[in-house]
Formats: sequence, C-alpha cells, structure tokens
Amino acid sequence: RCEEEDVEMTEDAYAVLTRIGLETSLRYAIQLITAASLVARKRKGAEVGVEDIKRVYSLFLDESRSTQYMREYQEAFLFNELREYLGTP
Repeated sequence: RCEEEDVEMTEDAYAVLTRIGLETSLRYAIQLITAASLVARKRKGAEVGVEDIKRVYSLFLDESRSTQYMREYQEAFLFNELREYLGTP
C-alpha cells in the first residue's frame, strides 16, 4: 500500500504498523498509512516514522477501542437522554 501511495516509511514504523494490523485489523492499519504520511509531511519529514504512526493511532480509533470508548462514556451521549425521555433502560 505504501508503494501505491508513494509513502516512504522507516523499518521501525513498518514494524509498529504490522503489529497494529495484527492486533486490530488490516483495514485499520492500511488507513493509518495515509494519515501518517500527512503527519510526516506536516513536520517536513522525508519518511513516516514511529512517532507519526503513534500520532495517528492516538487520533483515530479502531473498532474495539471505539466500542470501549462508547461504553465508558455512553451516559454523556444524546441517545442516553432519549432513552431517559422515553423511559426505556
């Protein structure tokens, strides 16, 4: 995917991205490539490094972290107020 998007990446960044792909999903890891490339460009870097991967990983949640976040903060979301209004659990 990096070749297709003309993204240069350090070996360490590849390793981190591979681990993320194994622990989450390949689709999520592939989506991080473009975002990490943009972060690297913003800092005027020649290639994507581990810090770029970490940055986008912290900004964009994978499915399991997103689900966990929703469970932890469900009381703060609007749909919770609707349930209270309707009297449903």
